[in-house]
Amino acid sequence: MNESYSQEMQEHLEPIIDNIEKEVILIGSDHRGFDLKVLLREHLIKENYDVMDVGTHNKERCDYPSVAKSLVKNLMSDEDVSSNKGILICGSGFGMSITANRMKGIHAVVPRSIEECKTAREHGNVNVLCIGTDFTSDVESVKIVDTFLNTDSFAVEDSRYGQRIRMIDEDE
Repeated sequence: MNESYSQEMQEHLEPIIDNIEKEVILIGSDHRGFDLKVLLREHLIKENYDVMDVGTHNKERCDYPSVAKSLVKNLMSDEDVSSNKGILICGSGFGMSITANRMKGIHAVVPRSIEECKTAREHGNVNVLCIGTDFTSDVESVKIVDTFLNTDSFAVEDSRYGQRIRMIDEDE
């Protein structure tokens, strides 16, 4: 038996288990946002996120409300919706945003700059990022997504914006 010291020691070591849970990001687009969605999905995977793609899965014409509602439904299925994040892409971003915002607890915006995205996350408790592929370049879209994912929202209870956020989410 001619084992080296490191081989012998290796047999007695506990295996290292990567127990870190990856954050799941939901993403969806209509046909006009499909190419950007594919690019962003690959970027997110490279950045070590789990990505749940709610569609569309090809460039055939589809209606954005169906995709937005699918993403929101999946986002809301978790008890702690505030920790979930979604990304929706269409031509302008507006249709996705309007549809997503119809659901209580969803705060969706269409930022056109990194600074707008950062402010929206911090002050608006934004959990759904909408991108208009007709108005935002691929490079800017990646930067905006990174800002969205790496900017914490102020704790609703502690921030001066908390009262406003609660007012948005209250039942009338």
